[in-house]
Amino acid sequence: MDMKVKRAGVVATAALAAAFTLAPPASAEGSWTSSISNWLGGNESRRWTDNHTDGASTTVSFSGCNFGGPSSATLELDHVRDVLPDVSHGQRSNTCNTVSWGEVGKAQFYFIYIGSTRLNVNSVVTRY
Repeated sequence: MDMKVKRAGVVATAALAAAFTLAPPASAEGSWTSSISNWLGGNESRRWTDNHTDGASTTVSFSGCNFGGPSSATLELDHVRDVLPDVSHGQRSNTCNTVSWGEVGKAQFYFIYIGSTRLNVNSVVTRY
């Protein structure tokens, strides 16, 4: 094989590898991290605004959980409206893992704990 052709192939492969290495990782538009201490049913998370500048799903991840008896916590994702009631995007059962509501659009959001026992979570990571 001609050395010039071989060298051109090596250079092209290296350039392609560098482009993938230097490209920023795909990620959600935003996220926040917190914890939950002694929540009862009806307690709400902080609110956040998803400007819908990407196609990322809205997810809530729990780790280090104490559900006070049951093996999961039911969460409901709502988006804020100027006129009540706010709009629900449904409930998800979090078993100290990550739950997703998919791509929910542009709005201000929060999640609510639906339950009758005390909820404690060492780490809550919300991505949107």
